[in-house]
Amino acid sequence: MFLALAAFLGHFSLAVWIYNRLHAVAWPIRLVKLSDRLVLVAAAIVLAAWIVRSLVQGRFIGQWSIGDPWTVYACFCWAAAILALPMWLWPKLTGRTPAALVSNDTEVVDVVQRLGGWPIMGTHARLLAAIPGNEICRLHIHRKTLRVPRLPSKLSGLSIAHLSDLHMIGNLTEAFFEEVVEATNDLEPDLICISGDILERTACLPWIPTTLGRLRARHGKYFVVGNHELRLPDVQPLREALVATGLTDLGGRSETLTIHGLEILLAGTELPWFGAAPTLNFEPETLNFRILLSHSPDHLPFAKMNDFDLMLAGHTHGGQIRLPGLGALISPSWYGWRYASGLFHEPPTVMHVSRGISGKQPIRLNCPPEIALLVLTS
Repeated sequence: MFLALAAFLGHFSLAVWIYNRLHAVAWPIRLVKLSDRLVLVAAAIVLAAWIVRSLVQGRFIGQWSIGDPWTVYACFCWAAAILALPMWLWPKLTGRTPAALVSNDTEVVDVVQRLGGWPIMGTHARLLAAIPGNEICRLHIHRKTLRVPRLPSKLSGLSIAHLSDLHMIGNLTEAFFEEVVEATNDLEPDLICISGDILERTACLPWIPTTLGRLRARHGKYFVVGNHELRLPDVQPLREALVATGLTDLGGRSETLTIHGLEILLAGTELPWFGAAPTLNFEPETLNFRILLSHSPDHLPFAKMNDFDLMLAGHTHGGQIRLPGLGALISPSWYGWRYASGLFHEPPTVMHVSRGISGKQPIRLNCPPEIALLVLTS
């Protein structure tokens, strides 16, 4: 029985590992979808065949033979389990609240209660919304005070509203996103940064002026797009609509902003899906603070290499479904669930990864959507 459980764990770990990395590459959307289905179907078929064979023969594997494919695959799965268990267990044993996080105050907004009904469209979305424990409409607003080591004292108290992964697709109504905007504006941030996967259906493009177009921030509103914008026939109309309503496109570029007489560099990367890495044309001695906006946390090495103080990312949705004690399993990143959500400090960079607002599938279990107000302190 122990060997069977270990093999199942290895089999499951292999499928999850492949699935997560499929969504970290810049393959065409159709190829990613096809690969998703092939991985899931192949994993299910192999497992079912394994179970049936074991029941028929009355044993988990056949004769111990190098030539027996089931024996070979069982050994492969055991090796995967041996690797996966410590990789999962070590962060659980050593994980602690990062020193960069000073405080975190949370407010929960029940959007269903606010609107007087479910802001859901379509039978599929309604069925998922009805699943017990689905938190898709329980918006968590986090006010996080972050200690950023190199933050100049004049910038202490600078606040950034971090939004990510809105996924305007039509499963959630325009009214839902209007509530998200209202909640963000109530925070009165200095800056607003949106880290991609904003809109993926042309039919939702008219929502931009009445939703994100109403965002307010003292010193500017910035965005990059993500992999789901590849689903649009052309991403340019979305960029133009966002810019027309007062947001600044940071996709593959950088610019400086002056606050309290200090120069701040803001840069954005949409790799590997769009464009190139931002050109960082600046004199290092003139800059007082550096912020990188990235759709994926996979660009943390780029942020560290280029001396960014703060990086804001999304893409992973916090796992979207987090199992008790296990946390996130599905996390589309080269690092798997290592940077699924939260705060990370790998000097010189402090990185905040948002759980996001929505998703392709409107379901969130033990992983509510979030708006994060990041208040920086030195």
